[in-house]
Amino acid sequence: MLPIGVKAKRAKVVYVMRNPKEVLVSFYHFSHSWSMLETPKSFEAFFQDFMDGKAFKGLWFDHVREYQNEKDKMDIHFVRYEDMLKDLRGEVVKLCDFLGKDLTDEAIDHVVEMSTFRNMKTNPKANHKDLIEKQRYNRPTMRRGVAGDWKNFFTVAQNEYFDRVFEEKMSDLALNFTWEINQ
Repeated sequence: MLPIGVKAKRAKVVYVMRNPKEVLVSFYHFSHSWSMLETPKSFEAFFQDFMDGKAFKGLWFDHVREYQNEKDKMDIHFVRYEDMLKDLRGEVVKLCDFLGKDLTDEAIDHVVEMSTFRNMKTNPKANHKDLIEKQRYNRPTMRRGVAGDWKNFFTVAQNEYFDRVFEEKMSDLALNFTWEINQ
């Protein structure tokens, strides 16, 4: 998904990962928002399409694997969404270090405040408000911004199936995900 020149020029890449169960649920809701995507018939149907790689942009497992395999060849900083929920300031400081930016405490505090879910959700530049007005989106794209919401959607059978597929496809990678956070 990256332009060819990014790899050749060793541009710095920030890759934000999210617990894949949350990605599935978020993508399900996003598919109801973006007018370019077919609205899912049901969560069950979308779940299966996601697991089969039939959702927009293909299989999540392949996407993450590709970036993980390139981490030593490219200058990639991996950020986990759930880590931002737990310690946004700490993640901003790590990002500044990766980018070689020496910000004052006040500047970091400003970045942190502007990057909270609450502020991003109300920021027209972040929440696609102008694209809603242009009918590219049917409704707001930012929903809850929490970790653990997948448990409100997955059945026990879906969760067990997801866990089996995740283990089969990703067990050889050193990936750690937070599956829920007590908010």
